Amino acid sequence: MNHKLTHKTHTMAAHLLLVFLYAVVATLLDANYNALASWTHSLLRLVVPSAAAAKAAKVKTELIAAKKVLNSISAQDEFAKWAKERRRHDKLETEYANLVKAQGSDKSSFERTVSWGVWIAVWALQAFIILYYRKTPMFYVPKSFVGPFASMLRWPFAPAGSVSATFWLFASKNVIRKILTATKTIVASSSSSGVAEKEKTVKTE
Repeated sequence: MNHKLTHKTHTMAAHLLLVFLYAVVATLLDANYNALASWTHSLLRLVVPSAAAAKAAKVKTELIAAKKVLNSISAQDEFAKWAKERRRHDKLETEYANLVKAQGSDKSSFERTVSWGVWIAVWALQAFIILYYRKTPMFYVPKSFVGPFASMLRWPFAPAGSVSATFWLFASKNVIRKILTATKTIVASSSSSGVAEKEKTVKTE
């Protein structure tokens, strides 16, 4: 009997921790999908160099060289040669601008795809967790402790007297969000105080 109770307690603790870890990840990602997508793109380019980027770098080198040649020629004394180099310079400049624009467009498209993909995956996983654990208690609380809120804590299908995965999930996300907000406020306040102290020191000197 004790063995079964211990096993049940461990299983419940594992479920509770799993849902909490999901809440942490989901909350951290909540306002950082774009940052994650940008980081993913940068990492991808480190692992798989872009052929377009390499071509743009090559054209940029040629453009810089062409500009130096153009600046070394006098438009008055060698107009024909200057005009020829000018056309070459302008062609390279246009090509480089188009390559940079295409790179920016590809980067935006990639980041948008990753951002939406992660967002859909996160919310699909949340829906799965809520459905999968809909009847699974995260932990039990004394009825005298929660009073009339007992039915709300077990919503929608958890056993009476328990806290459901749905309630535990959203409660965890809410607490984590508040902790993150408080942490950002403290960090911002500390940074402002540090800057003010430095400015005060500089003025004193």
